[in-house]
Amino acid sequence: MTDGKPSFGKRNKRTHVLCRRCGKHAMHHTDKICAACGFGKSKRIRKYNWQTKTGMSAPQRK
Repeated sequence: MTDGKPSFGKRNKRTHVLCRRCGKHAMHHTDKICAACGFGKSKRIRKYNWQTKTGMSAPQRK
């Protein structure tokens, strides 16, 4: 028997690198598509309404 998780030793491939457009570490190395901003797939910035909480106001104090 071995100690720890033997499958974790296989995690040595670089899948994501820095994106040229947004600067985040989300650009897929082989697919050439950024998971954060959508660079390489779309000219528009990847943005969804569920990413931000809208219509939430600060609690009012008396």
